[in-house]
Amino acid sequence: MQEQTLLTLIVLLPLLGALINAFVLRFANVGVVCTVATFVVALPFVFSLMLFFGSVSEGTAVTVDLFNWISVPLINGKEFNIPFALTADRLSGIFLLVITGVGSLIHLYSGEYMVHEKNPYRFFVYLNLFIVSMLLLVLGSNMLVTFLGWEGVGVCSYLLIGYWYEDKDNSMAAIKAFIANRVGDAGFLIAMFLCYMLFKTINYSELAAIIAASPQTFLADHSIQITLIGLCLLLGVAGKSAQIPLYTWLPDAMAGPTPVSALIHAATMVTSGIYLMNRVSYMLVLSPTVMTTIAIVGAATAILSATIGFAQTDIKKVLAYSTCSQLGYMVLACGVGAFQYGVSHVVTHAFFKACLFLGAGSVIHAMHHEQDIRKMGGLLKKMPITSVTFIIATLAIIGFPGFSGFFSKDAILAAAWSGPFGNPIFWFVGWITAGFTAFYMLRLTWLVFFGTCRAEHPEHIHETNIVITLPLVLLAALSILGGLIAIPEVFTGKTDFITQFLSPVLGQAQSVMNAAGFHGVHLSHTMEFGLMGASVLIVLVGALFAISVYKNGPQGGDKFAKAFGPIYHLVRDKWRVDEFYELILIRPLAKFGRILHSFIDKTIIEGVVNGIPETLYTGTSVASDAQTGMARNYLKFIFISVFIFGLILFI
Repeated sequence: MQEQTLLTLIVLLPLLGALINAFVLRFANVGVVCTVATFVVALPFVFSLMLFFGSVSEGTAVTVDLFNWISVPLINGKEFNIPFALTADRLSGIFLLVITGVGSLIHLYSGEYMVHEKNPYRFFVYLNLFIVSMLLLVLGSNMLVTFLGWEGVGVCSYLLIGYWYEDKDNSMAAIKAFIANRVGDAGFLIAMFLCYMLFKTINYSELAAIIAASPQTFLADHSIQITLIGLCLLLGVAGKSAQIPLYTWLPDAMAGPTPVSALIHAATMVTSGIYLMNRVSYMLVLSPTVMTTIAIVGAATAILSATIGFAQTDIKKVLAYSTCSQLGYMVLACGVGAFQYGVSHVVTHAFFKACLFLGAGSVIHAMHHEQDIRKMGGLLKKMPITSVTFIIATLAIIGFPGFSGFFSKDAILAAAWSGPFGNPIFWFVGWITAGFTAFYMLRLTWLVFFGTCRAEHPEHIHETNIVITLPLVLLAALSILGGLIAIPEVFTGKTDFITQFLSPVLGQAQSVMNAAGFHGVHLSHTMEFGLMGASVLIVLVGALFAISVYKNGPQGGDKFAKAFGPIYHLVRDKWRVDEFYELILIRPLAKFGRILHSFIDKTIIEGVVNGIPETLYTGTSVASDAQTGMARNYLKFIFISVFIFGLILFI
């Protein structure tokens, strides 16, 4: 089978599955619907493996032009053409494996989790469309195809977060996610327009060739335009990848079913911003202002979100803020010029975060939809598979030595210190965040799986079936092994795999940085081991502190809350950022909208729209009243008309 055909089928099969479930299997049981939905994602995973270990690994990009999408004649006699084209290279190949691989496990898991739904076809249609949109996003050969997928994941997230739309809170969470993403999408759209104005193309390969031909020209003559493009792209990234100031939608996205949370947080939507920054890395590095801003946003999001995780009691909310924090690490990596380590953390995060969310779903399923960690405890004995896999994923996310998160996070911290745009301050923020992560994740794990069981009916709690536990076991194994892609040179004597593998895609960004004189600091092996030791130390301190505080249950946290008083309440209330947005944005905009409605809409627009027909009606009524059929009335009108006509002539 030709590779172009494989690439096309990777996108078309999930779309076909969505159509089949929507129009053919609407009334089928959940087993049939789930089987179809899972198969049309698992088969593209096989095709992705074939592509990945074929031309993609050899360094040859696979491109297919499906059709000429947009063709517009321009004033100068030329045409603006946008083909609907797909490209798979080493960067998109990695994302393909994550999207289809982790996505198929989440689809399989969903079959059991959604077994009691009345109409499960709708849920699986949305899941398949989510996969289609994300595939378009990472495979698009130009910005417009990427933007199509970008919008698609936004719409699907709205549909899935508000899946239980009868509940007002769920509906409001979906609307919040939709609006926050629209703000970011506006940034991406403006960046696209600016790119075409400056480069006369939005095709990625053409953009790369233009910049590679004369990077100094753009540094010297177009620095303002490049900076504007980069900042607008960052706004788009902030929306999709939940960064300050647009991060508030992601924790509220927990309103949807747990498999949705796993899909959004691990394999699809939130990683799209990291992909976009890597795809246009050769453009971003032209502006130190943009790179520094990206690093600041990533570092600030990482530490702010981590602090909020301290006081959350909903098991999914803790993991949600954890995702925001880990995304901050990825954005920080891109901001300091270590784009490849942002990708490596995307991969490892996909494994351990999917395992954590699906593990949380298993716990919620077993506890009859209870999500308060204060009402759990002692589940290690009752749910051994879920517990062990969750603990493994926890060790991975906190960066415990030997687990996947240790290698990918340590690479980011080292780059934050020594990268082309790095700074020891960025390292320090990331280092503190690592300790915070260890604290809130061990707090969560200890309160859920250790100690005494605090559930109302502990005798009813038992391990979930193999449909749920099998994905957990596979993801836990990947949470251990996934870090192999980022094992540093200090251990192997060779350049790490992810740097070598992505060099054909990210090499141009490195060339631009070299040409512009942006060089990182070389770390000695002693310094590298010192930074690793510091990371391990802060992780152990955070983890042991959490265990010491919560070893006897949630009451330890109550003492902690009393000790910190107002600060604890502020953290528990998520630093009241939502209330701040309500005060400075939502209320003023709502008031302004009411003014527009009462004056512009009701007075002016409705006045014009309603006034014209009323005037015509009055005039026609007067005219119709004149037609009575009585001679004396006609003579009266003739007399009046002659009088007026004579008066006009006289004057």
